[in-house]
Amino acid sequence: MIDWNFMVTYSPRLLKACEVTFGISVTSLAFSTVAGLGIALLRLSSRRILSSAAWIYVWIVRGTPLLLQLFAIYYAMPMTGLRLDPWTAGILTLSLNSSAYFSEIFRSAIQSIPTGQTEAAIAIGMGPLQTLRRIVIPLSLRPALPPYVGQAITLLKNSSLVSIIAVPDLMQTAQSIYSTTFKVVEVMLMTGILYLIMTSLLQIAQTSLERRLSYYTVK
Repeated sequence: MIDWNFMVTYSPRLLKACEVTFGISVTSLAFSTVAGLGIALLRLSSRRILSSAAWIYVWIVRGTPLLLQLFAIYYAMPMTGLRLDPWTAGILTLSLNSSAYFSEIFRSAIQSIPTGQTEAAIAIGMGPLQTLRRIVIPLSLRPALPPYVGQAITLLKNSSLVSIIAVPDLMQTAQSIYSTTFKVVEVMLMTGILYLIMTSLLQIAQTSLERRLSYYTVK
């Protein structure tokens, strides 16, 4: 039998830990979005050295486990003289990892834009940055949104790995509770529900944004 009284008693502590998980996820999402767009533009660059460097970065990050990357940044990096606290190491790892995936999402979305759109922008005198800001990015938003939100959800769930380096997030707090109370089922049930709520909020945001973007027209 599930101990519902236990769940009610410990839910505030887990809710508090959700703030840590959400904060780490949102911060990492912001950094990795900007970095991912930059890497995507480098991949599409006509300069071979830039596109090759970006390709190598994506190849390495996507080809190695996130846990290994976390260990490398938190445990191996101090050997070079650079020591990061758990929070910084966790956010940096999640940001670097997700930026590789976001870059592929953005690159694919940008390449899906008809060439006539950018050619028309150039024809009326728009510069590269203006074309990027007013044509390329707006038109790529809609095709990029579903995989972008999917990767954002993955990022949020992957944030549970920072518990390994003692960041007091939702998963680390859950482990702390069930290791002392031995109520594994109740704690994991509450934790699962809280993760489901957070990821559902992202899916709701996706639906809302898709509805708004369906009316978008380039001006």
